[in-house]
Order: sequence, then C-alpha cells, then structure tokens
Amino acid sequence: MSMPNRGYATCLALLLLSSPTNVPASAAEAVPTNPPVALDWLAGDWCGQQGQAQIEEHWFARGGVLLNVSTTTRGGKLLGFEYTRIERRGEGWVYIAQPGGVAPTEFAQSAAAGQRIDFSNPAHDYPQRVSYWRDDLGLHAEIAGPGKDGEQRFAFNYSACPAR
Repeated sequence: MSMPNRGYATCLALLLLSSPTNVPASAAEAVPTNPPVALDWLAGDWCGQQGQAQIEEHWFARGGVLLNVSTTTRGGKLLGFEYTRIERRGEGWVYIAQPGGVAPTEFAQSAAAGQRIDFSNPAHDYPQRVSYWRDDLGLHAEIAGPGKDGEQRFAFNYSACPAR
C-alpha cells in the first residue's frame, strides 16, 4: 500500500477509517502481568514535521488517563485531527485512537520498559502496532502493520514545543 507521508494524524485517519475494529474485551485485558509503567514522560506539547505538514500532539493527564489532541496542518490548512487516550485496564494500558473523530479503535499494551510503550491490535487491518518512546532527541512514534509488499512502518519524530 503506497501512502503519502502526511503525518501521524492524517496517516492514522486514512488507515484506521478503513476498518474501525475494536479489540475484544478479553484481548484488551490480556496485557503483560508486569507492574504498570508510568507514562508521565509522554505528557507535554510535541511538534514534528512530515514533508511540508506540521504535526502537533498535546498530551496531558487527567484522572489517571492520558488524553491527546493531535493535528496535522499544511500552509495553515487542517489536514487531519485525532483524539487519543491511554487508560489503565487490568494490569496494563490501552491506547484508544479516534482519528477524525470516528468510532474508537483500541490497542492493548504489548510491551513497556522505561520510556517506551508498545500497543497492538492484531485483528485490525492497519496499523496493528503503535509505539511511543522518548529519548534525548525528543518523543518518537511509529505505526506498523502489514502492507502490500510486507511490513509497512511510518515513523514520527517530535520535539517539545510551546502550547498554542
């Protein structure tokens, strides 16, 4: 599947809109039995660029849930938006994406260590995996899953930016 690199929100919107599959409750609860990791490192205002598109993710914690509003713009025009939340279920986290405000698609925590967390939903067409991690260069994200010619991945790199 060939797709233009328009940014995180736009890619997820186009890809997730085609199949808003939710993780069955049993799958969402089948998370690692390790102690839950803290996700405070994800909170903040993050900006990145894909080609000429600007991507902003604004993560904040409220009541034990991480909430995100993401926008992708180019030349001042909104290309896409996404509402995302990460909430605790059982002993782990669930990533819930709503690109363009569509019905939620859930991804259960599949791995976590330090300042990295991975989520998966093998029943979803694309993406099947969503990852976030933070290092000295900033915040990073990747979506991945099956593509026309094998594994397809889209990477996103963000740096801290002022909230608008």
